[in-house]
Amino acid sequence: MKFKIICISLILFLFPGAAVGGSKLNVTFLKSWGIKGSAPGQFNEPYGIAVDDSGFVYITDVRNFRVQKFTSDGKFVLTWGGNGDGDGKFQKPTGIAVDNQGFVYVTDYETDYIQKFTDSGKFILKWGENGKDKGEFDAPSDIAIDSKSSIYAVDLYNHRVQKFNSNGNFLTTWGKQNKVNNVKSVLFPLFSKENPGDFYYPAKIAVGPDDRVYVSDSYNNRVQVFTVDGNYLLQWGGMGFWRGRFRVSSGIALDKDGNVYVADYYNNRVQIFDKEGGHITSFGKMGIGSGEFNGPTGVAVSSNGNIYVVDWGNHRVLMFRMAD
Repeated sequence: MKFKIICISLILFLFPGAAVGGSKLNVTFLKSWGIKGSAPGQFNEPYGIAVDDSGFVYITDVRNFRVQKFTSDGKFVLTWGGNGDGDGKFQKPTGIAVDNQGFVYVTDYETDYIQKFTDSGKFILKWGENGKDKGEFDAPSDIAIDSKSSIYAVDLYNHRVQKFNSNGNFLTTWGKQNKVNNVKSVLFPLFSKENPGDFYYPAKIAVGPDDRVYVSDSYNNRVQVFTVDGNYLLQWGGMGFWRGRFRVSSGIALDKDGNVYVADYYNNRVQIFDKEGGHITSFGKMGIGSGEFNGPTGVAVSSNGNIYVVDWGNHRVLMFRMAD
């Protein structure tokens, strides 16, 4: 009996959240839209998502080389882009964000630019090129904006974050390549501060209402949190399939209360945390049905509480809401 109690205690210590049960909060599936294709409202590997202050939803439609804009309930509004490396064109649009003035910023993973548009898709400016120096990129995969309109870009293969002003002028950068040992990752939180501030293929980024910067350090299977100047604050996660763990942390977003939503790519779910990393709830599983995913890559939360998830492998967007 003592042995059994000791084993259970060890499991709960090493793997918090592995116990049966969990939060009573529920997330309700509302609808989905999109199928694989190239017509308006269809997708071919959608990846990133953003919601503006008016509730319009913007999706990067990677293999169709475009951005699509929808109403809050998924009705097609307009699209822009096209295959190319000229102004307003894309080769692999991935990250997307909208500032408080309605300007839309899109990262291009292939051409190593960031482009800025109006909310109707009119090209304004672009910056970036391939390289490792300040203001250069090697596969910028995502972008986020703070309350002062500063721009944060995840520079995937350079394993760093870069910060710019809204005109693309370089401000600062942080991070370097460093992989967390898989065994230590599984045994999180025993090794909870392994390589703080370093990254291993960071893919997604978000800024909270408190202007803290949250980064999905994807192949370290964790979320890291920083100040706007890049000072490390905390981290959570670790490799695993139980709650609070990840198998490649992907899309990340925050709601108006500061709760953090993280797409858990290979676990085919979205997990919700408080801003200090405390697990609240999760939803989703592998599949093609309502509320199911095949590789979720993007998450956004509107000001009125709608939750949008990009379902990359099923070529669609799913809409949810936290139950009252």
